Amino acid sequence: MSGAAAPGEALLLVLDYPGLRLESRVEELGLGDRTGLRQVQLLRAPLPTATDPAGHLAELLARRPEGQCRAVLAYCASAPLADALAGHLAAAGPRPPVVVFDAEPVTTSTVLDAYRDTLTQLGARAAEPEAAELASLVDRPEQFIGAARRNLVAHVSDALRSDGCEPAEAGVLAVALTASCLDWLTHLLVARHVPRPEFPGPVLNIVSAGTPGGDVRVSCDRTSLLRDPRTREATLSFLAAHGALPTP
Repeated sequence: MSGAAAPGEALLLVLDYPGLRLESRVEELGLGDRTGLRQVQLLRAPLPTATDPAGHLAELLARRPEGQCRAVLAYCASAPLADALAGHLAAAGPRPPVVVFDAEPVTTSTVLDAYRDTLTQLGARAAEPEAAELASLVDRPEQFIGAARRNLVAHVSDALRSDGCEPAEAGVLAVALTASCLDWLTHLLVARHVPRPEFPGPVLNIVSAGTPGGDVRVSCDRTSLLRDPRTREATLSFLAAHGALPTP
């Protein structure tokens, strides 16, 4: 989205992490066209860098244009942030309803598995001391990201040097190549630690066939959930029931 929102414009805030994936995206539901709400993706480059939930939420809220938030939508690991964001907005006005898609809890294991997956993608493997250090730091997000940055840059630098890259150049390239990995780990850490909102409200979790739990199940695979018309209809029905849609 670009340009300033008009005062009083009705907003649909979206938290859909922009990394590469096979799964469809929230924008594919086409809700902005069908509701008259301005859809605003808050997770856009450059991504928030704060590792503490309060600072991270403040960065997200600073991206919100002027207008009234009518609802918050989020995919997968962004779900805890959506609930917290809606709770924050409730302190100054009506709490918007939240719709999340294939939401799953973000746990310590989620964060550590993501780090291991990152290493695998980089062709590396964590030695036992490295793995133990990171496991001990999950509850201290700033220190975790610092250690992860140091380790990932070292792994990538070693690989580049072994391919003949000069040490100084290898270090610079390693920082650039690991930046997106650290953005993702930061996102997961914040989702892991964000507190439950002080002002709870209506939340709908729409899940695909293979995802446990949920309030509404759509009989499709995970990759197509956000382009399935049944997902769109369930979302619109929920938003209408909670007064989020503009009146004709």
